[in-house]
Amino acid sequence: MAQSESCKDCGHAHDCKAVYKQLGCAEGPSIAWTAVIAFVAPILLFIGALAGFGRLLENVVDRRYQTPLAAAMAVAATMGAMLAVRIVAARRRNKQVSERTV
Repeated sequence: MAQSESCKDCGHAHDCKAVYKQLGCAEGPSIAWTAVIAFVAPILLFIGALAGFGRLLENVVDRRYQTPLAAAMAVAATMGAMLAVRIVAARRRNKQVSERTV
């Protein structure tokens, strides 16, 4: 593999290669699905909540206020769900840490 111009005169070029090789061989669970869920789930939740609240407000609120009100309610619902997930994840993480120390 050819070295880039910035690595040509570097005294640590071989060390960098060893570090990147070790990082590539690192074992552990893949976080790809976690990242997809973390980014896609809130968007899908918002879209679903927007559609649901829009439907709910159809016959209750004047037409010109339906979309802004449904959007505000969808944002609140999405933020509430994200906060709940963060709290559950923090408790789960704390429980795992306490189990390891015992």
